[in-house]
Amino acid sequence: MSVEAPLSNGQLFSWREIERYPEDWLHEANLATTWDLRGLSNGQVTTALRRLAYRHEALRTTYRPGCDRPVQVVHDDAPLPVETVDRVVTDPAEHEQTKAELVARPFAMSGDLNWRGRLVRSPDGAPLYISLAFSHLILDLWSIHHLQDQFKALVADPDATAARGLTPRELARRQREEAWRPRQESSERYWQDVLAEGLMDRLPTLPARVKRNRLELTLHSRRLGGLAAEAGRRHGVTAPAVVMAFIAAGLARHLGTDRVTMSLMSSNRFAQEDQHNVGTMNQLIPFVTGVDPGATLAEHIRRLHWAGAKSYRYSCYDFDRVAELAAGDAARTGRDPGHDCWVNHLFRAWFNYIQVDRRPSDPADQSPAELAWTPLAQQYGQAFRVRVAVQGGRTSVLMLADPDVLPAEAMVDIMRTLALGTQLAVADPDRRLADLWEGSGRSGQDLPPSLFPRDLPDPPRHPG
Repeated sequence: MSVEAPLSNGQLFSWREIERYPEDWLHEANLATTWDLRGLSNGQVTTALRRLAYRHEALRTTYRPGCDRPVQVVHDDAPLPVETVDRVVTDPAEHEQTKAELVARPFAMSGDLNWRGRLVRSPDGAPLYISLAFSHLILDLWSIHHLQDQFKALVADPDATAARGLTPRELARRQREEAWRPRQESSERYWQDVLAEGLMDRLPTLPARVKRNRLELTLHSRRLGGLAAEAGRRHGVTAPAVVMAFIAAGLARHLGTDRVTMSLMSSNRFAQEDQHNVGTMNQLIPFVTGVDPGATLAEHIRRLHWAGAKSYRYSCYDFDRVAELAAGDAARTGRDPGHDCWVNHLFRAWFNYIQVDRRPSDPADQSPAELAWTPLAQQYGQAFRVRVAVQGGRTSVLMLADPDVLPAEAMVDIMRTLALGTQLAVADPDRRLADLWEGSGRSGQDLPPSLFPRDLPDPPRHPG
């Protein structure tokens, strides 16, 4: 038996975002993980996977288009979409290739389960590892961490229980109740204020599924994340706020503005009752803030932190309703994007920080930093986007930009601003923000190789 239900705010946001991807980029909506199975039996693995699917509706949910918006279809039972492969594994990094293969295949947005797995066993049938890929339509990274923890508990004890949050269906129902209305209205008022202040008109937006050449640059550093965490403790903010503050400073400088609009990815799990929800709840929320070159680094970091923290209060909202507000604002002000892809238009510059695992970064790690251009960047969506991933103690800052707005040298300079600003936020936080681009700081010679490389790679060349 299957039951249809409306989408929760998080599900609707993910649907609206993913549906504007070009067809050949749909795999970018996928998340992946690999779990070590060595020492376990086939029975333990299969039983644990089946109990996870029974426990969590998201793993038994498909979608279908509705009259004006899609609906979720929750099935009582569904076969596990996991294939089994027996083979000799000689490469200790083989699981990364398996994971990459699974995540590179897009999921159909409607009709099918939005996850798959590959169980790899030795020739004698002993489990080695399982790689899993999930569409953001059903899970976010927070949920994947919960699934992994619960899987470990279930293989140790098939009767193990876990704290249960609301299902996506229950979330959708709660968000339509009268008790939720004040929260919805507060979010709408916040959005109206952001729209009234104006978005970053210097950043052009694209219609859905339209491609355009982009540049994508990644800074890898083991030390950077540790220094950001140290700066956060010193100034009473978070490590993500430190990184975001210097990204925003660099963006403002190269756009020639003293005000930026940044959009943050919110987990929407701030309430205790939402801590154990398994589903997709992430939504972007923008905030507008000033960037004062005369402020100290400490003042700038705290300003960005509190502006972002305020926005989180309003980060769970009905996206279609916000799009209606934006359309009305465009009609009144003449700030019409020229297309109806509100996902691109409303979140022109966004920032996301993901702690992939629980390993902390070391501020004293002297491993050389790396700077690398992606040969083929994502060719759609926003004109500026930064995604930070911290995994295995290494921080990777991926920046994507429209080269007509931010050319390659500007992107490199923003990365340099991030590295230098984070270092000075710990060593000399009373320096002015403007000092990041004046004197020796502008050339980056004050930066150790552990934060920023001396030899810079050439950006890729695009035809035309």
